[in-house]
Amino acid sequence: MELIKHSWRRYLLVYNSHLSPLVRQRAESKIIQKAFVSNSSEKKSDKLTDDDVIFNAIGATDELSSYIGLAREFACETTVQHPYVDKLKRVQMILFDINNAITRIQKSSKINSFKTKHTQDLEEWITEYANQLPPPEDYIIPGGGKASASLHVARTICKRAERSITPLVYNGFLDKEAQNYLHRLSEFLFTVSRIAAKCDQRTESIYIPPAEVQDK
Repeated sequence: MELIKHSWRRYLLVYNSHLSPLVRQRAESKIIQKAFVSNSSEKKSDKLTDDDVIFNAIGATDELSSYIGLAREFACETTVQHPYVDKLKRVQMILFDINNAITRIQKSSKINSFKTKHTQDLEEWITEYANQLPPPEDYIIPGGGKASASLHVARTICKRAERSITPLVYNGFLDKEAQNYLHRLSEFLFTVSRIAAKCDQRTESIYIPPAEVQDK
């Protein structure tokens, strides 16, 4: 009986000595596989996040250009000439360049430079039209005719477009000057929205606090 027990112990010892490396190998394989899947998921998640940012930026700048085009058409429908119409078309061309630069991020690591002159032109246009207007009183409620109202919509989309490209600029995918351009463009659109109301002889709506309304 003792001989049988001794033989059985030797068999188990030999079996376990051969089995242990195999078990360890399988365990390590599972760990590596799990790590690979985890890393792959993270990379896929990162790529999806990057793609989402790019697609949102493309969509926002395209939407902005479309609304500026609508505002331009509204301005052309009136009997009075709106002096900023050609400038809006120029802005659309530049937005197309920004949109194109965003599209190429996925295809090339090279950053497309953006001319500072575009932003400087906006500054000059803002000054030019602001000198033709009285200082804004408190908060102007969007309105003042179709051209003016659509320019207000374009202004709000412009702010969203600026926010949408911020991660791309921060991570070095897009020239910061493009962000500066959109930042000043929202101010330009606000200014020409007031010019549009003036051209159409529409009174700007000013926000009146509830307390002042009750007093009246």
